Parts: sequence; C-alpha cells; structure tokens
Amino acid sequence: MARPFALILALVISCSEAFADDTRCKAPPYGMSDHDFRLFVEVFGHIVTPTRILPAVCNVKFGGADRTALYNLGFTDRDIDSKSVGILASDMLGAKKK
Repeated sequence: MARPFALILALVISCSEAFADDTRCKAPPYGMSDHDFRLFVEVFGHIVTPTRILPAVCNVKFGGADRTALYNLGFTDRDIDSKSVGILASDMLGAKKK
C-alpha cells in the first residue's frame, strides 16, 4: 500500500525541482491554515511524510513547479488553482490509490 504513495511523492518531487520555491512552501503549514495542516498530518501522517509531500504540492500550486504529475493523475489547472494544498494532496493520494 505504501508503494503507490511513494511513487506519487517521487513524481511530484521530481517534477518540482527546476523552479523558484514559493515562500509559503518552505515551512509548515505549507500554504494551508494551521488547522488544515494539523488535520492532514493526523489523517495521512501514517501513510506519507507530510513534510515531504506538502511542500511539493504547495510548489506545484503556488511556486510554478511542473504540474505534469498531477495532470497524469487526471487533475486540471482548474482543480489545482481552486483547491487547497491539503485537498489537492489528499485527492492526489486517493487518485493514485484507484
């Protein structure tokens, strides 16, 4: 079960290397509210490492990182632009599980 999540994380991180980090993505809560960050950690912290996946997703949303990994999972620019970092990350985990 952890293998698909590791693959998602690797895809997001590899697609987000050649860009300027957004300052919101450098430290918790990674472009989220404190409450949403804590909730994500509580719900998904046993499946993924939030401090690795959330900065990557944050930089895809805010920092200009390559969106290809999310496009490959079926996300559109509208999805990425309209959803919060936490919702994107959780939807991404759900999409990869399918």
